[in-house]
Amino acid sequence: MALGPIKKVVLGSLAFAVFWILAVFPAVPFLPIGRTAGSILGAMLMVIFKVITPEQAYSAINLSVLGLLFGTMVVSIYLERADMFKYRTPVFN
Repeated sequence: MALGPIKKVVLGSLAFAVFWILAVFPAVPFLPIGRTAGSILGAMLMVIFKVITPEQAYSAINLSVLGLLFGTMVVSIYLERADMFKYRTPVFN
């Protein structure tokens, strides 16, 4: 597999480095935006730097996985508000 143009490789690597730093260190003091926003920022940089086209970015989105993650988050928030984790912790310790 051949490498793309050097400009795309460098800009893509830069966008990935930004994502990676924000994913590994979600509480960066100068930019406390978290993992989710860091992922979105990295994807936006890939499109802004023209490493991938908006069509390629859109086609890479798997709506089934997004639906599953959203449903899991909704259930998790509901269980947290119902104090389920407080009662579950002693059972597993």
